[in-house]
Amino acid sequence: MVKIVEASSVRDYLDRYYKKGRMLNTTLASYEAEYKRLGYVCTSHHDNVTGEFIAWPYYPERGKP
Repeated sequence: MVKIVEASSVRDYLDRYYKKGRMLNTTLASYEAEYKRLGYVCTSHHDNVTGEFIAWPYYPERGKP
C-alpha cells in the first residue's frame, strides 16, 4: 500500500521525508528528473522517515487527485 504525502515541491518532499543519512549529492537531481519524467516521486520504506512506501503528489495505482 502506498501512502500519499503532502509536500510543496520535490525539495520539500525530500526535506520532510527522506532519511538524511541516506541522502546523496545526486538525490535531489535524481528525484527532480523522476518527477519531470513521471509526474510523481516515490520512496521505499527503507529510505524515508515514515516507515511506509510513500509518493507525492500521487501514485499511478491510486490515480491522480
